[in-house]
Amino acid sequence: MDRIDALRLFTRLARHGSFSAAAKDLNIKQSTASKWVAELESELGSRLVLRTTRSVRITDIGRHFLAKAENVLAAFDDMKDELAEHSPEPAGRIRLSVPVVFGRLFVVPAVADFLTRHRQVHANMVFDDRYVNLVEDGFDLAIRVGIPADTSAHGWKLADSDRVLVASPSYLDSRGRPLAPEDLGEHECLVRADTDAAAVWRFGRTAGSHLPATVRSRFAANNSEVALLMAVRGLGIALLPDWLVEDDLRQGRLLPLLGEFTAPPAPIHALTPPGRFKSPTIRALIAHLAAALQAGLHPCNESGRRHLPGQEEHT
Repeated sequence: MDRIDALRLFTRLARHGSFSAAAKDLNIKQSTASKWVAELESELGSRLVLRTTRSVRITDIGRHFLAKAENVLAAFDDMKDELAEHSPEPAGRIRLSVPVVFGRLFVVPAVADFLTRHRQVHANMVFDDRYVNLVEDGFDLAIRVGIPADTSAHGWKLADSDRVLVASPSYLDSRGRPLAPEDLGEHECLVRADTDAAAVWRFGRTAGSHLPATVRSRFAANNSEVALLMAVRGLGIALLPDWLVEDDLRQGRLLPLLGEFTAPPAPIHALTPPGRFKSPTIRALIAHLAAALQAGLHPCNESGRRHLPGQEEHT
């Protein structure tokens, strides 16, 4: 148990009156939150909270401890900010886990620029589309596209990746063009799931208003470039990042579908191990990646979205 993280958790618990809400604030599991508080109580030899099936109540001793904990956290955060202002040039070794396609196209150039600027930093980059365990696999930082699977990791949202629905002209000639999200149930769709399982894609006309569409496929893969290849070969409809399909749309190998509908963007996160101090070098790299990815993913027009070939018919 990291004591600073445990103190921070206890202040959130006092604020929300709920282990689940406090755990969500710190992006950790509820069981981890309960364990940290129990370890605090054991170390202090005092009961800090009273738990029932419906609520959590801070004890009198807990309220006294809360005031002290808030003072400690305020002093710690002030000291951390002061040290960050006078931190030395980023240096040391960083082991990163990055997704294969997105990492090659976006993370590698950003990290190359960071290493060029900071000669004392050494990076070990591992490409893997699976959700690694940062602690068990010894990673200092992981970049992930989509909702992080490891809820115990600390996360920072770096950017959003817009997605577009596409299919090849040959597929549309043989199967027809879907006119609404519910039509996708009658089509072959290329999914990131088991081949015998249904996937759910969401679309909407306005932000925050997304309706589910259940889709199935004879083919699935955990690599977006493979899904792209299958879509170009006419094997189905794919929901892919706009930056990945841009060239195929321009060359006419793929066509955009359901242009008046939008799919929610895939968030891109930087994840670090739980309960571990974030070095100035890690913080500097995260800040650099956020700036680089936001510029690289949305280079574009006044709306802040990448303009894709073939979208004129829907404007």
